[in-house]
Amino acid sequence: MRVLYFFATLMLAVLLGAAAPASAAPCDSVARLRLKDVRIVSAVEVGPGREFTPLYPAAAPMRLPFCRVQGVIEREIGFELWLPTDSAWNRRLLVGGVGGQAGAFNYRELERGVRRGYASASTDTGHKASDAHWLLNRPDRAANYAHRANHLLAVKAKAILKAVYGAAPRNAFFVGCSGGGRQALTEVQKYPRDFDGVIAGAPGVNTPEMSARRMWEMQQHSRFGTLMNAGRWRLVADAAISACDPIDGVRDGIIGDPTRCRFDPASLACRGSVAGPDCLTAAQIEAVRLVYSPLHDEEGRRVDGGLLPGMLVSPTPLPEPFTPGPSYLAVALFGDGVHGDPNRDSRGFRIARDLPAIDRVMDLHADDPEIGPFLGNGGKLILYHGWADPLVAPQSTIEYHRSVLRSAGPRAASSVRLFMAPGVDHCRGGSGPDLFGGAGGDSPLPNPDHDLLSALERWVDRKQAPERVIATRIEGGRIVRTRPLCAWPASARYSGAGSIDEAASFVCHREGM
Repeated sequence: MRVLYFFATLMLAVLLGAAAPASAAPCDSVARLRLKDVRIVSAVEVGPGREFTPLYPAAAPMRLPFCRVQGVIEREIGFELWLPTDSAWNRRLLVGGVGGQAGAFNYRELERGVRRGYASASTDTGHKASDAHWLLNRPDRAANYAHRANHLLAVKAKAILKAVYGAAPRNAFFVGCSGGGRQALTEVQKYPRDFDGVIAGAPGVNTPEMSARRMWEMQQHSRFGTLMNAGRWRLVADAAISACDPIDGVRDGIIGDPTRCRFDPASLACRGSVAGPDCLTAAQIEAVRLVYSPLHDEEGRRVDGGLLPGMLVSPTPLPEPFTPGPSYLAVALFGDGVHGDPNRDSRGFRIARDLPAIDRVMDLHADDPEIGPFLGNGGKLILYHGWADPLVAPQSTIEYHRSVLRSAGPRAASSVRLFMAPGVDHCRGGSGPDLFGGAGGDSPLPNPDHDLLSALERWVDRKQAPERVIATRIEGGRIVRTRPLCAWPASARYSGAGSIDEAASFVCHREGM
């Protein structure tokens, strides 16, 4: 009799999509789950003896117990959802954005989340990186990539969590950089109820204009030929850093605020007509000025504000340099998206004609400052950007932050923070301290004073806004420098005493205060 009762109860739970008992493993519940527009491909227990190595370079095998769920939303929006054990779950969801053309999962954030007790999720946005022409004649994929996929992931992941654990997550956070940062802001602007906290790094608020510059720069590098090689561009960047390094009061190999730097490449002019390894010819100086200057289209309309001094230019010519590997998003946008031609010759790119056409393919703008609904729901937004980022203009993130403050006023002042990272390249890397818990993983010290995700948790839980976070630089496995990143518009200033490699020697200073 008891056996019949057990099986009757089990069948009823399956039919109703009920959660498994608290003592059951998450995978048991997922395997029985029935959710509209969701197909579970696999649900595999990971743990001791069943290790899984995340798919990113130098990843270590994971022995932490969790359930690795692979699934599809609608027809082809792939996702992974990693579920910690019942006792380990912190009642939060962490979604990691994916940069570039997407087509893959953010395994770094998936791992980071589940190690911290989150249920963590990521989507490929509806196509695979192996499909070089995923955008060709596919407006459905364009919409999924631009905004639908992460929204649907947020909705479906929350439903799965409620079914598996018997309770909805108390918080949902989104973390992303570059294209993932654009995804983060798109969620804030279009779907303000999806997430309670968002961290958006180097977000590319004006991705169409950024893509136009990428195409134009490749055209110029092709035209330059051997005139400006990687060594010459390094010479220019290093000279600017050397000239403007002391502006922030300390010589440390980093420009604290490149917008205050006034560097003239003519200072590197060769003497006489003989070119040398440490100087530039007149033609080379002209090339440098052209690339660093604000971009204008063929009809004279301004597109962007140019590159900041100290940024390292990568002399990538046409055609694409990736062999093998994905092409720049820009090439797919203009070739497959705008012109519907998989064999489009990028040498034919014209800014005035092609840039406006992007908007007919998909909406890649993430520059709407009207985020009142997100803030009204209690949402918290952390923006960050490396000052040395040559791919996504740091000025664009600062201007977006200003626009939000102008639009939302006091609510934004209490719910939005921007951190600028001197010497940091695109998302990570560069000469500055680049580990502070943004996208890509925890800082070496994952606490609210050193780690943006931890700071976001404290902000949401205790209403304590982050005013500074300490960034870390590691070389050879050793911490060589720490430096505070200050909530914009404040910046770190040397106190005049102590090591310039220690955060304790710096204070956050705001001009006029």
